[in-house]
Amino acid sequence: MHKLALRAALSPEERRNADRTMAGLLFSCPVWKDAEEIFCYASFRDEADTSRIIREALESGKRAAVPKVEGKRLMEFYYINGTEELTPGYRGIPEPAGDSERKAFPGKKALMVMPGAAFDLSGMRLGYGGGFYDSYLEKYPECPRLALAYSIQLEDSIPGELYDIRVELIITEKGMIRCLQDSREIR
Repeated sequence: MHKLALRAALSPEERRNADRTMAGLLFSCPVWKDAEEIFCYASFRDEADTSRIIREALESGKRAAVPKVEGKRLMEFYYINGTEELTPGYRGIPEPAGDSERKAFPGKKALMVMPGAAFDLSGMRLGYGGGFYDSYLEKYPECPRLALAYSIQLEDSIPGELYDIRVELIITEKGMIRCLQDSREIR
């Protein structure tokens, strides 16, 4: 069965429990504690839920930024004050309004939380085919990258291209997977 179909087959209770566990693991990470800005996808359909993560970021004094698709392979992030500011955008995905005064750029204390269809243990990510995160993160290679995924989304190996941007940490309901690459390791 395809990973997206497996993810969709999770019961609401399995999903809630997994989402709660993943959020708790994320909040315990030094990279979360050190971050002043959280660049995070707004969960859609059956993706790992990020509403709790965005809310916790804002309640703990961090800035939260959410992506907005602005063209072919073009995505920008905008600061939000809460998920109630999001409205359906590209393919129905919740997006911010895109006010230019709220445009966000990852600084030295930023953390990127990425979605995906599947991941392997080396941090290779199978996205949804738009190349938006790869294009965006080319400009910010120093921004720490992690993914939230249900354990059923893990693969032994995912073929990649030269331009594919890997994640450094995968958080599932079963634990954290550190994906070592280059000389940097996310904590």
